[in-house]
Amino acid sequence: MAERKKTRKRKDEPTSEEPSKVEYAVAKHLRFNLACKKSTMYSNKVDYFTASKAVDMLLDSKWATGKGKEELLFTTRQSCVDYLDRLLQKQLFHRAHKVVKRKPGERDVKRKKKDAKEEGKKDKATKEDEDDTKETIEKERPKEEKESEAEKKDGEGTPKKKEKKKVKLEMHDQQVFLDGKDVYVWIYDPVPPKTFIMGLLIVLGAIAVCLFPLWPPEVRLGVYYLSILAASFVGSIIALAIFRVALFGFVWLVTLGRHYFWLFPNLLEDVGFFDSFKPFYHYEYRPPGADKREAVIAGEEKSEEVAAPVAAGDDDDDEAERDGGGSGSERASGSDRQSDEDRQHSGEEDGGGRDQENGFEVIDKDDFDQSQTASESEP
Repeated sequence: MAERKKTRKRKDEPTSEEPSKVEYAVAKHLRFNLACKKSTMYSNKVDYFTASKAVDMLLDSKWATGKGKEELLFTTRQSCVDYLDRLLQKQLFHRAHKVVKRKPGERDVKRKKKDAKEEGKKDKATKEDEDDTKETIEKERPKEEKESEAEKKDGEGTPKKKEKKKVKLEMHDQQVFLDGKDVYVWIYDPVPPKTFIMGLLIVLGAIAVCLFPLWPPEVRLGVYYLSILAASFVGSIIALAIFRVALFGFVWLVTLGRHYFWLFPNLLEDVGFFDSFKPFYHYEYRPPGADKREAVIAGEEKSEEVAAPVAAGDDDDDEAERDGGGSGSERASGSDRQSDEDRQHSGEEDGGGRDQENGFEVIDKDDFDQSQTASESEP
């Protein structure tokens, strides 16, 4: 019975041993010097690293080069992998895998892209022909148009940056260290030396303030004067802010809202300490009714912009009607009048161009008489 109890106790004991001092030193070196990224794992913020970068850092460390009289622990990449696997088994970090968040419509978008690619393969021949025609047209276009289009493209805003996808981490089923792009989450989280020093200084400062009655009289006097200077500086800033508002209101009331005078206009703005006192003042004069005039002028400009194309269209219609009426009257007069003089005038002024376009030719009276006599003389 006693032997059975002993075997049960041995089985219940954890197999992982505590890390040694050297292993803790290696883990600290990686934790504070290795580049890590932040993410969430089961709604907890964690730091993770990639395996290949950890192996590269160990190969460049003092345990691989022998500096500082340290033992050579790492000679090859495989030795680094085996050592990191031992740290993983001692629960200094664990293996995880990335889970990328996807919006509900992304899958449909990807499917549409695949369908579009398949359709694009079918339409390649037609697109190539269109591209050839476009190239020929672009070659014939003048250089000025191409330069103007290039300037427009340069004037447009910069392309949008790609949005970074949010990555979540989940525990991996196989807890083994592998050299590659696998992700490992830190469990070992020692206190950094900077935070330790800052916390120690805060504690010492609080104790020193509590021991103020025990300070030497000269030190207490100096602290007293410094506190008075700090309080007077803060009070002067508050008084200056109140004074500038009162001065602005007084000038605005006396001038009936025509003069705007601000002392230290950037005093309360979100700028640097020295920039808050620049410029010294800002003055602006606004005549009575200036705001109303600006509003009226802006409204008139908009109305003119809307009315201009309408008026231009009406003028074009009137001119077309006039041209149409004039051409019809001229044609009617040319048909009714059969005098040679009117025909000559109509042919020289307006009818010549139209007759040539319709396939007719204008001739003189003498040519017409000669052609008639020639036709009568023929048998």
